[in-house]
Amino acid sequence: MTTLEQPLVKAVGAKAAKKLAALDLETAGDLLRHYPRRYAQRGELTDLDSLAEGEYVTVLAEVEKIQGRKISKRPGYLLEVTVTDGRGLLTLTFFGKGAYIPERELPPGTHGLFAGKVTFFGSGRNLKRQLVHPEYKPLTGGDLAGAAREFAEELIPVYPAAKGVTSWQIADCVRIVLDTAELGDDALPGHVRERHRLIGLSEAYQGIHRPRDMAEAGRARKRLKWDEAFVLQTALAQRRRAAAELAATPRPPAPEGLLAAF
Repeated sequence: MTTLEQPLVKAVGAKAAKKLAALDLETAGDLLRHYPRRYAQRGELTDLDSLAEGEYVTVLAEVEKIQGRKISKRPGYLLEVTVTDGRGLLTLTFFGKGAYIPERELPPGTHGLFAGKVTFFGSGRNLKRQLVHPEYKPLTGGDLAGAAREFAEELIPVYPAAKGVTSWQIADCVRIVLDTAELGDDALPGHVRERHRLIGLSEAYQGIHRPRDMAEAGRARKRLKWDEAFVLQTALAQRRRAAAELAATPRPPAPEGLLAAF
């Protein structure tokens, strides 16, 4: 079983833990509290026109066309994969020998998840958005249904990510921890949960990372917001109590003391 305090190197392995450290995630609890930024629905493509330059994104899009060519300068081969949401376009650019792999794996019509840093090139009407050497995960053919189940049934959680660690790699690690997590007693008192109709902590973690629908994600988000507020208010209450119990030493005024000088 995995406890919240367990280092990720023991929970998910050294290789994955090293990647997660780039996001300051060190323990199983840190990972479970790294909540999805949003959810992508199967068949609902990302609005590509909304992507901002310099943003690190994970998008769900469809491959529209693919074009590879040899170039005279190193590394010798250039592959451009154009993906679309049905309105806007995004170019995925690959250089060198590594370009031959996505050329085989991303034929036109493929739906997939693509992650990388958005850069712009060109100008005016020719201004284009691109991801250079993005990470990608095809969701095509018979794999589409399986991948959708793998990423929480109909909803795909999209996590805050970083260079070297993708949203779906984070999701894989979350799945490992959730399947073995031992959360212990719920810190939020039962009568508080009942009064405010809040779900349990274990159900909340499942609901935020593996929601069957947006309603379940909403219930989980409500409970986890209460946790954050509860911890803060408990710390403030402890501080107030400690201050109230701190005895003050009487300082009677002296004829030529500080008060008289003031």
